[in-house]
Amino acid sequence: MAAKLIHQPNQLSFDWNASSLTRPEAKPNPIELPAELPTKPECPNLETGQQNPSLVVVLPWDFRTSFPLPTEDAVLNGRLHPTDVEPENLASLHEALAGQLLVLLRQIDAVTEAQRLGIDPGTGRAPRTAKRRGELEKLFEREPLRLRQELNALFDGYLEVFGLDATDVFRKAVDAWHAGVQVVGEAPPIATALPTSIDAGVFGVEEDGTSVTPGNIEVTAITEWIAQDLLQSRNDSERQELLKTYAQDFGQPAAEELDRWSRLISVADETCAGRYDPGHPWYYLDEGDAAAPLPLEQIPASTFTAEQFGVKWPKNPAKRRALVEQMLTAQRQQLQEDEKRYLQLINEGIEALSQYDREIAYAGNDDLAWSSAMALKYNHIRNGRGRVQWLASQVAQRIAED
Repeated sequence: MAAKLIHQPNQLSFDWNASSLTRPEAKPNPIELPAELPTKPECPNLETGQQNPSLVVVLPWDFRTSFPLPTEDAVLNGRLHPTDVEPENLASLHEALAGQLLVLLRQIDAVTEAQRLGIDPGTGRAPRTAKRRGELEKLFEREPLRLRQELNALFDGYLEVFGLDATDVFRKAVDAWHAGVQVVGEAPPIATALPTSIDAGVFGVEEDGTSVTPGNIEVTAITEWIAQDLLQSRNDSERQELLKTYAQDFGQPAAEELDRWSRLISVADETCAGRYDPGHPWYYLDEGDAAAPLPLEQIPASTFTAEQFGVKWPKNPAKRRALVEQMLTAQRQQLQEDEKRYLQLINEGIEALSQYDREIAYAGNDDLAWSSAMALKYNHIRNGRGRVQWLASQVAQRIAED
């Protein structure tokens, strides 16, 4: 199955299954991340299910400023041009691929949720005709599978170019971005020395009087020294002085990246009783929190408003009440099914999963398949309880008014 990246006008496109990849034009901002950086860790509240807004995952590469190198075979076999190993070109390739993967994950979420709620994903409303209901049944049968196959095909193409270890890390990064988790590399981002600083002899002068151009080893040593001081600095004025010094020799963008890295690493180094919300697969995985599922009765209810239902509420009070009561009945039935499935996943483990989930959707990773199913069902129950509570309050309000 061909895995083609066909993106929006401002995005890159290339074919991972082609015999060679065309090097796209480099772009300055690789993967879009949250604008605000956390200043202190806020551990998740496991009793209320509060999402951790300062969640950070540390990986060997952040795929913004640091990247794995393609395998030697990928270059020799023409899968990549030798110049594609340059950082700016690796950034462009990863930006395009990550963007396409995130779009697919969002589409999978939307179709799965629409199927669970029995609504048309195009309109957000229940289908009105038998014909449309039949069309949706066929769509729900084929679309999740098609999207998963396309997702896996893209990762397979990445595997052929960058190898197994890099693909595993890239999957974790994409999953983190999809969940709103920030990714930071293990090592500080390495910049290039400014020509003006080199010409001024900041990095030394050779015996013949020429200025020293620092190599990767020297730049890495300088960056790590500044990074260590940033991690140990106790006040903002010290940080600003260190970053100002670094910016003078490596540029302001490089200083900002180093500042971002040091702040995120500081957050990641803080310890909490738990790092992940139960609605995230890594809450259950050994490489995450390795936590036990919350008891069913402890799953909290999300907060819902009328606008979040995506329904055009009738102005007539009687019709509005009838619609609310109808929706409340349907939501209670769905919630009961979700709660039953949650307990089944706990009691039966991976045996409760379908062959598709175990062998195709998660490429044979039973632990990830089960953890993802648990996280998804937890979110279903949390949101379902929120919907039921809001609808029940509306019914009670209408009864009181009558």
